[in-house]
Amino acid sequence: MRRFSRVVTAYHGTNQHRAELIMSTSSFVASQNVYDWLGHGIYFWEYAPFRAWQWAKSKHRDYAAVIQADIELGHCLDLTDIEYTEAIKLAYERLLESFFEKNEVLPENRGGARCLDCLVINYVGEYIMPECDTVRAPFLEGAPIYPGSNLLTQSHIQLVVRKSARIRPDLKLLLPEV
Repeated sequence: MRRFSRVVTAYHGTNQHRAELIMSTSSFVASQNVYDWLGHGIYFWEYAPFRAWQWAKSKHRDYAAVIQADIELGHCLDLTDIEYTEAIKLAYERLLESFFEKNEVLPENRGGARCLDCLVINYVGEYIMPECDTVRAPFLEGAPIYPGSNLLTQSHIQLVVRKSARIRPDLKLLLPEV
């Protein structure tokens, strides 16, 4: 796994109460949902403050907040290129075999619930590439920007921080303008 010294600016959508706690402690709570798109960790939109706001407002309405952070990618499972395709495939095959041996069925991805992807990425981070600090991947979401377009209204690069030491302490709280 390559180590990136690159630092990216990313945005974490949340509510105002949690944002104030994060700002006072410089500590984020990692998402541990079985349906997390890129496995467990702290989720950010890379270079996408407007998308972070859109998400935060959809979840927290008038109490939405966004935190801007600089993140050193470190050992990054970067799915914007093909370098790690085989590792992802290997994780899936091992999980498939393990579930088969236990006479169990692998979880499935359904809509926004990415249970299978979460399981596979967590497996990669735990067993194949335990040095993994961050995971990033592009997601094509939303409606076409215009008829016939492959450009979509909510496309973004999702960034998950698995090791919080990669988040630099100079956080910036962004609140909605009144």
